[in-house]
Amino acid sequence: MAPSPAKVSPPATPQTTNPTPPMGHLGSLWKFAVPVGIGIVLWFLPAPAGLSVKAWHMFAVFVATIAGIMTAPLPMAAVAIIGATVGVLVGVVSFADITRSTGTDLVWLVMLAFFISRGVIKTGLGRRIALLFMRLLGKRTVGLGYGLVLTELIISPAMPSITARAGGVMLPITRAIAEVLGSRADDPESRGKVGSYLILCAFHANIVAAGMFITAMAGNPLAVKLAADQGVSISWLDWAVAASVPGLLCLAIIPIAMLWIAPPQVRNTPDAIALAQKELLAMGPISSREIIMAAIFVGLLVLWIFGEDLSIGATLAAALGVSLLFITGVLTWQDALNEKSAWDTMIWIGLLIMLASKLNEYGMVSWFGKEFGAHLQGFPRLAVYMMVAAIYCYIHYFFASATAHISALFPLSMALMVAAGIPPFTAAVALGILSNINGCLTQYGIGSGPVMFGAGYVPQGQWWKAGFLMSIIYMVVWLVVGPLWWKLLGHV
Repeated sequence: MAPSPAKVSPPATPQTTNPTPPMGHLGSLWKFAVPVGIGIVLWFLPAPAGLSVKAWHMFAVFVATIAGIMTAPLPMAAVAIIGATVGVLVGVVSFADITRSTGTDLVWLVMLAFFISRGVIKTGLGRRIALLFMRLLGKRTVGLGYGLVLTELIISPAMPSITARAGGVMLPITRAIAEVLGSRADDPESRGKVGSYLILCAFHANIVAAGMFITAMAGNPLAVKLAADQGVSISWLDWAVAASVPGLLCLAIIPIAMLWIAPPQVRNTPDAIALAQKELLAMGPISSREIIMAAIFVGLLVLWIFGEDLSIGATLAAALGVSLLFITGVLTWQDALNEKSAWDTMIWIGLLIMLASKLNEYGMVSWFGKEFGAHLQGFPRLAVYMMVAAIYCYIHYFFASATAHISALFPLSMALMVAAGIPPFTAAVALGILSNINGCLTQYGIGSGPVMFGAGYVPQGQWWKAGFLMSIIYMVVWLVVGPLWWKLLGHV
């Protein structure tokens, strides 16, 4: 048995934006030039027949903004501010639109959920939950996989930062278990013992759980708002119920499938139980702050599920939970100020929602659905559904941001599905969930990817192979089992 590592403390919440080189750095000039060039070219192209000039100009500003998010010459929020400002200067949006963009319920829901997730990490509750599952299920390697899956399922509803879940809760524990079992990232011969298997289980559980709740990934509320622009209202409970059966099926498959895709050399892992017990003893008995955090967490889930009957919406419930965290001292205002990801997300998600909504307001989305939907007439609805969903999923190889993908392709893909006769709720939920699932394809496609891949246990080739093979399983579940479940719920 390898010596036990020292107690692993969760690192500070990773930031979702990469350091930006100085503007004068020649290597970064193309990152500015590409979105600007795209915007200028689109602006001066004639508007297609049936589409107003203003709608086309709005499209040019929007596409240039999304291109800027993809090339990332600046952090996402800065790009969104620049795009919105250009929109005001050229007359496609007003400055009042900008000031209103961060004042919507969905934007505040995301920000408040970030504060709640800070409480889960700060109190150690998320870490304790993970260790309890490791102690309970850690006798075998596949049990460790299910422990990681169950931890993600429990903590994800109130943690919209998948990067924070991966880096602040899952990775430190996963790495510690791998090392105590003799699997080290810097040793190619030993990392396959259990490390590769555990990292892939944790990552795939992370993205599947992200697709199961509106509050489990920062981009999900954007999908909800874009669906609302096309007349589909999706509540927190609607999304969770729709995702429950196919999502739980995917989570149940992950540890078993990974035994085949990334087979661990070690199948029995009693040392993991000892490690979990040692770490729990080091944490000591559950603290009063953990108990308060757990009670508020459960209360939030209850309100998100039954709140509509009490006239308490999801955002008000989140505000109530955060208020109680402040009152009880679990969180301080300084904690909230230090949660940079929350304030950053509040800016960019609000502005992207506003820009995308303007496309719908000016008729761009309906025009696209009508024009291109006509070419799909005569095809079976199921074929159109499968084709659009597959393109939406696998085109993510070219995206390094889930939010940019949603902003650019969700409205148009939904419009195509609806034009072909797919029920709007089915189209919206399927695309919203796939906006998370497609992050499995690469190590750069979603926020938790660089964190888990950066641990060094999984070579790029194995990561891409696992992502592609699992994507096929996910597509079968979400595009076959999903609609059957939604039909049973009365949505199809």
